[in-house]
Amino acid sequence: IDPNKHPGSWWKVAKNTKLHEMWQRGWTGEGIDVALIDSGVAPLPGIDMQVINGPDLSFDSQASNLTDIDTYGHGTHMAGLIAGRDAAIPPGKEDEEADHYFVGAAPGARIVSIKVAASDGATDVSQVIAAVDWVVENKARHNIRVINLSYGTDSTQSALLDPLAHAVQN
Repeated sequence: IDPNKHPGSWWKVAKNTKLHEMWQRGWTGEGIDVALIDSGVAPLPGIDMQVINGPDLSFDSQASNLTDIDTYGHGTHMAGLIAGRDAAIPPGKEDEEADHYFVGAAPGARIVSIKVAASDGATDVSQVIAAVDWVVENKARHNIRVINLSYGTDSTQSALLDPLAHAVQN
């Protein structure tokens, strides 16, 4: 496809959200850690050097060959959108190469992966709250400035009573 013509292409999204302008100014997320509370991150080219693992709070953690590894795919997808960088793009050239290679929104950022979802993509709100609490306790150690939660709940409680909303507010 021609990324200039397809309205849903990542290139168009980057252009419409002014990512190109931020990259031109050198704002790539360098030195910032993003806590990704999700299904883990698989070690793939373009994101493997930018990921450190926090705790694995998922039910997969009971099997040593599944600990910290994304067995569902969602966390890896989100890590790529946040901090992915094709090896062909040198730092400082994000805005020039984004129409030929993939570059995430903050390619200079580092992902702190906190795995809460198992191979079926499911998690319990208590696992997510524990992950948020871990981030709060370790934000200075890892320079975490952003938490990414890419899912929702069916909670009918008020945000004042909802334990997940309370944890995120902290």
